[in-house]
Amino acid sequence: MKKSLIALAVFGAFSGAALADGSNVQLYGLIDLGVTHFSGGADGNVTQLSSGVQSGSRIGVKGTEDLGGGLSTIFDVETGFCANGNTGAPNSSAYCTGGPGGPGFMGRQAWVGLKGDFGTIQAGRQYTLTFGDQANIDPFGYGLTGSISNMGTAGVPARASQVLGYTSPNLSGFTVAGQYIFGAGMQYLNTAEQYKSTGGYNLQGSYANGPIGVTLSYMRLNDPSGNAYVKDTEISGSYNFGVAKVVGYYSENKPDANAMVNVVKGAVVATPVAAGLDHVKAYMLGVTVPVGPGSILASYTHLSDSTVSNKGAKQYAVGYTYSLSKQTNLYASYAHISNDTAATYAVGDSTDGGFAPTAGGSSSGLGFGIRHQF
Repeated sequence: MKKSLIALAVFGAFSGAALADGSNVQLYGLIDLGVTHFSGGADGNVTQLSSGVQSGSRIGVKGTEDLGGGLSTIFDVETGFCANGNTGAPNSSAYCTGGPGGPGFMGRQAWVGLKGDFGTIQAGRQYTLTFGDQANIDPFGYGLTGSISNMGTAGVPARASQVLGYTSPNLSGFTVAGQYIFGAGMQYLNTAEQYKSTGGYNLQGSYANGPIGVTLSYMRLNDPSGNAYVKDTEISGSYNFGVAKVVGYYSENKPDANAMVNVVKGAVVATPVAAGLDHVKAYMLGVTVPVGPGSILASYTHLSDSTVSNKGAKQYAVGYTYSLSKQTNLYASYAHISNDTAATYAVGDSTDGGFAPTAGGSSSGLGFGIRHQF
């Protein structure tokens, strides 16, 4: 951590010189702290002061450099941290430092790219396109206790390493994008095959014009043998009526039967293990209603499992955010999951995966707190 702080200090000392050369460099961050109460877990109820309830606490450096002729260099490097000072919190410590596959300094994002009339090219560790679709369509923004990630995201990772990505210019509301993930980016630590194979790819097409938004995406992630442990198709849409924004989302993940994975319960393992992954479908309906300086949030998510009987679940979620300024807001949210007899889905938040109930048990989560962006 001392080295990390020294690096940021040195970067800050030289950023003034960079600005003088026509670069625009910005130090930014977010700190989020809230009280959460999770009930229904197999080990009992949990109440805690959590870091990153609505959004993961983070600090980063991003910038651009004008190269002339409409061409710019762009970059973003970002690290997570535990704002509650707890580096070993149950179920969430890895996420405070960057998440599975990317813990440590600048483990959230680390990429550089070029932007011009041709579009944008980015290389490095970055958010997946499908995750971006989920976060944008979710009334809870992939955070709070009502997050779509509790059960409706079909195993799609938020970020991937060793990614080459392209996004087209906006053509009358239409954009297309794609990401290629090298095999070693999937973190198969002890397998030589990782350097010989495609880790995966992610494709996206979207339309946004006025009150209408529609997005279609496809993601495939491979094990070292080339079998897909994520083979996900998603479509989402929204319409803003002014008095309310209504959204809808559908996803289907049908992985290969013999696929193996390298992440078990959020932790990267050295050797891929048999996953027994299920063919699942999920849909979400949601609404955001502006009220004064804040918004009421609500959503209903349903998941079904085509591989195992009675392994589906339903989630109901409500919340409210209140803006104190452009940078600071208060929030409160509640969510409840009803599991079928073989399911163990749990309510969590932006950084905490929740506490799984026994099979068939229900799970609830309540959270309230403050988020400040700088």
